[in-house]
Amino acid sequence: MDNDISAKISEAWGVSSETINRYLSFFKDTITPIIQTKYLSHLVATVENMVNRKRMLNFFRIAENFQRVNRDQLRALCASETFRFYSIILEPVNLRRRATTRHHPSGAIIYYNSPYDEKTIRLLIAHEIGHIVNKELLENATDSEETANLFAYIAMEDKNKFYLEAGEKFGSRSDIQLLNDLLNICPI
Repeated sequence: MDNDISAKISEAWGVSSETINRYLSFFKDTITPIIQTKYLSHLVATVENMVNRKRMLNFFRIAENFQRVNRDQLRALCASETFRFYSIILEPVNLRRRATTRHHPSGAIIYYNSPYDEKTIRLLIAHEIGHIVNKELLENATDSEETANLFAYIAMEDKNKFYLEAGEKFGSRSDIQLLNDLLNICPI
């Protein structure tokens, strides 16, 4: 962040340069490294939520037969989407193969070979999510390397379009434009 932006932020929000630097350091040193390991997080979260919802509905079909279950409390817990029947974890490891998925009763772990570049890792993860979609969401689908590749292509093509086309409308052209947008949208 340049000094002009820092001075404008300090003036607009009454925060010291020390506070600004502390937040910048926290984001750069603590949050950014974690973000960098959350490849395709929107796609992972979407598939995870879809499988979770499917499993939740199946659970409620079974739970209708339970006498002692407070169904309203259980439905409220599950509807909050904080209770998970299924989760997907991304785990960087050194493998002999490029990537693999291990399914377990409450989710899946996608293991990917970490020495690859980010583009390759994203493609590997999209492919592995294709296996999860085949197994968990597309009934009667054949889970094969070909169908996982097909899913990966469709998912990454959508991401590619977003970055090339739609991404422009979500970004700001400059730091000062971003600051002005925030001051207008979130006035104090």
